[in-house]
Amino acid sequence: MLREIKRISSTTAQRVGEHKMYQPLPDTGLDQISPFLLLHHHGPHFFQPYNQGLPFGPHPHRGFETLTFIFEGEIEHADSQGFKSVIKDGGVQWMTAGRGIVHSENLSAYQRENGGPMEIIQLWMNLPAAKKMIAPTYQGFQKSEIPVVKSKDNKVEVSVISGEFQGQKGVANSVTGLEFLNINMQKGGSLNLKVSPDKNILLYVLNGEVKINSRLVIGTQLIQFGMEGESIELFADENTRLIFGTGSPINEPMVAQGPFVMNTTTEIMQAMRDYQMGKMGVM
Repeated sequence: MLREIKRISSTTAQRVGEHKMYQPLPDTGLDQISPFLLLHHHGPHFFQPYNQGLPFGPHPHRGFETLTFIFEGEIEHADSQGFKSVIKDGGVQWMTAGRGIVHSENLSAYQRENGGPMEIIQLWMNLPAAKKMIAPTYQGFQKSEIPVVKSKDNKVEVSVISGEFQGQKGVANSVTGLEFLNINMQKGGSLNLKVSPDKNILLYVLNGEVKINSRLVIGTQLIQFGMEGESIELFADENTRLIFGTGSPINEPMVAQGPFVMNTTTEIMQAMRDYQMGKMGVM
């Protein structure tokens, strides 16, 4: 049985620093697709030499996770726990903020000096109350480290970030069992995705044209599904890139304030105090 499509959301670009950004989640009438809280699609953009990079200086997080897909460019991560890396085209950065971390993301020093293309997606994923105060961690993977599953006709490539796809386990460890796939489809390619009926789905099309359960979806559109059905059918009318994720909905109260996502206002106030007192580390 095919999953019902409840909504196809379009989004328009907004300026962020030197580049443009799309935000299909949250959107008017769609606060979240639990556990997925936010999706920012930055670029594509070409930075000139001696640019200012991305406007994401050191800032704190608590109570959730971030996942960054680097489609083009070189993204440097650094944080208060001592994790540091530069991830290039095709790689990912996965940070579990847990009880608290201060981090920054920017173009690499090389790309700030020399310029070049940049396109990334950043996601925020909620953590259940039982895991909100776990120790912060960071995972960074280059393209060469991420397993790829190809269709028999080579028209579909699926990079397995986390979870499992067609017997191939993903490279990243998810503390809540999230599955993430980075999918590239050539015109005429097709793919069938199986989804457990108790999982919510995040499916975002970066560019191209693809039929999803016979509905046409184009670039910078987000698809919201119902919970009925266990199958999603994709057919690419044009070359298409998309990301696909699944996760168990978190049926708990949620209070979000800026970079903190907790269960109560009291916990948000405590997070602010802990950050101000340096308990999340400093950069």
